[in-house]
Amino acid sequence: MVGTVGAVRVGVVGGSIAGCAGALAAARAAPEATVVVFERSGGELRDRGAGIGIQHERFAELVEAGFLDASLPATPGHSRDWFTRDGVSADGGGDSGLGKRIWRQPFPFNAYNWGHLYRSLRGRLPGRVEFRGDARVVSVAACESGAGAGASVTVADGSVEHFDLLLGADGYRSVVREAMFPGVVPDYAGYLCWRGLSDFGELKGLPQDSFFTVGFNHGHLVAYPIPADDGRRHFNWVLYSAVPPELTGNLNTATSIPPGAVSHAVLDFMDSLLTRELPAAWAAAIRKTARENVFIQPIYDFAAPAFAKSRMLLLGDAGAVSRPHAAAGTVKAMQDAASLLDLWRTTTDLDELAARYDAARAPAGAAVTALARRIGAAQVLETPDWAAFGEAEFATWLGAQMQLPDGTEMGGRRL
Repeated sequence: MVGTVGAVRVGVVGGSIAGCAGALAAARAAPEATVVVFERSGGELRDRGAGIGIQHERFAELVEAGFLDASLPATPGHSRDWFTRDGVSADGGGDSGLGKRIWRQPFPFNAYNWGHLYRSLRGRLPGRVEFRGDARVVSVAACESGAGAGASVTVADGSVEHFDLLLGADGYRSVVREAMFPGVVPDYAGYLCWRGLSDFGELKGLPQDSFFTVGFNHGHLVAYPIPADDGRRHFNWVLYSAVPPELTGNLNTATSIPPGAVSHAVLDFMDSLLTRELPAAWAAAIRKTARENVFIQPIYDFAAPAFAKSRMLLLGDAGAVSRPHAAAGTVKAMQDAASLLDLWRTTTDLDELAARYDAARAPAGAAVTALARRIGAAQVLETPDWAAFGEAEFATWLGAQMQLPDGTEMGGRRL
């Protein structure tokens, strides 16, 4: 029957976390399907060591759904310490180089290494899933009717393949999304972040086993330890701030700037920011990362008009990019796949599957994007006088940012 699940061909554009999760969902939901993943990188995907914070309940949901391993290495977290420069801590302590501690926030998150999570998820793919590396998809075309309904992909080597269902998991510059909604691209938020890693064991005087945030005028630092490959712990840090546009050029086209490609001017701006705005201990911790290993990430966001069109579906950042403040991007990508799996088990019609997937996931993507915008406005673009906060006043201010009426909260939404 045309449009039904069975011996169909499923293409997945993108082989990172969203792509692996989508391929896993397809393989489990349709055991007779041919599943092909196109990944543009030629070797093993390697992140720059970035950390991921995942809320305890969201992690448990994804373990139960079969997308995460409960034994994944983690640094446990239960609190988030908020600091700012100068003053006396809320607990009465003086300035020890950490600055004023505004509040210790209950924070049920663990910290993970992106590479560990990716390799665990990739390892769950059954052998019958064909994972093609060095296969860059350059264009996608929809076939919207008849026995040939679905989509075709054109790869950089000129080859063309047709699929009954195509999953776009190719990130915020998605080729699949461009085919579905031409010209719909992420918007630059007006600020960026610097990111890096250093050896947590070499840092002196920092609190242990917590997430840390240090607020300053028009920005903040987020940092936390994550597991390293060799059993040590990395100090994973992200520094957000607005930067004069003359230092960065035009960032309206979505991009990232890897280590070694960051201009000296942008690194010098970061260094002056550390001296001017951060307490000494935090500035020293960031400077443990060699300049050549720092990379910057311009902050973008958007939500696609829909998560499905014809037989093309969007997963992860291809469908909605939320600013990192909500700590929900990786979770949302896997939740997209988990929802797809659940829906696929209840219908054999691919067109119905696409429509139901859109109804389930488009609102979630839009909500997380909205929450992250609100947090970014409050903590970067319209920052308060951090040092003026008392503990109770700060808790009220922060709580007003962290949840939307529909239940979306820091860390995402319930699956």
